[in-house]
Amino acid sequence: MTESHDSADQRDDRLTGAGGEETAESAEPLVPGAPAEPGAPAEPPAEAARSSRRALSPGSRAGIPVIALLVLLAIASFLPGIDLAANGAEDGPGRDLEAVIQGLPPGAPVLVDIDADLGTYPEIRYATRAALADLMRQGASLAVISFSGEGRAIATAEIARLRDLGAGPDRLADLGFRSGGEPALVQLVSGGIGPQASGPLADALRKGGAGSFRLALVIGGAEIGPRSWVEQVQPRLPDLPIAAITPSFLLPEVLPYRSSGQLIALVGTLPADVAYGRQVAARGAAFGPGSFSERRPNGAAVLLGMLVAIAVLLATSGGSLAGWARGAWKRVRL
Repeated sequence: MTESHDSADQRDDRLTGAGGEETAESAEPLVPGAPAEPGAPAEPPAEAARSSRRALSPGSRAGIPVIALLVLLAIASFLPGIDLAANGAEDGPGRDLEAVIQGLPPGAPVLVDIDADLGTYPEIRYATRAALADLMRQGASLAVISFSGEGRAIATAEIARLRDLGAGPDRLADLGFRSGGEPALVQLVSGGIGPQASGPLADALRKGGAGSFRLALVIGGAEIGPRSWVEQVQPRLPDLPIAAITPSFLLPEVLPYRSSGQLIALVGTLPADVAYGRQVAARGAAFGPGSFSERRPNGAAVLLGMLVAIAVLLATSGGSLAGWARGAWKRVRL
């Protein structure tokens, strides 16, 4: 079918005004920012800039920070280490824990509470593994228990690692996970290790009860830490010495217990962790992470991670910071 003359005329009327002039819609330029006709004003520069930014999709722009973070983390893995225990300034806490472990008789049963947090455990993992190696070197027997979900996940990994390194059921017992927080801690003191643990060490501990332990080593976190042990266990087992390894954020809470002597040893900073690990390595603790001195925390990577975290915080709050700065500048000018 052919188009009628009437429909063609109507289409032409839509393109032109009543006086035969071209309408505003037909005069729009096809390219943003380009003049509609010679002599017509161009699109404002700001509008042209916004149009050019539209070429990069929002998804692509959102992926830029992730890519930048991955690049920075890759760079951090190649950075040389920083001496975190310069001049032996943090040797004291490690020496205290070293003396406690060396004072244990061979075969002494040690209760190890692993309740660290997944987010802060990397800070104390080096010292924790050094302490476990030192205890094994001294001939102690370890019974590992947890009272928090995150602590149980970490304890499971550390128990599997020790077993892979040769710790048998006569030297290592898994007392499992007890829910309930501090009430479960009290139940351990009053009711013993329970029937769930198995092996020669567990059988011996079941006969002697919680009072048979010669030392409690607390790998603490936010949920269960040295404070819980000092407040709940020490009044019930006053003859049980308690030592602790904690992340640095817990120091304000636990330092008073160390000062009062309720904790016989406390390692709670990254420099102290590194210094203690070096002391264990110097004595040749062949069992466990005998080469952990070669894998000590990379101080440069830790510093870079802190800077990246600060940069992310500034980037996410950049709009509010910029608005505050503009407002402050205007008030100063007035």
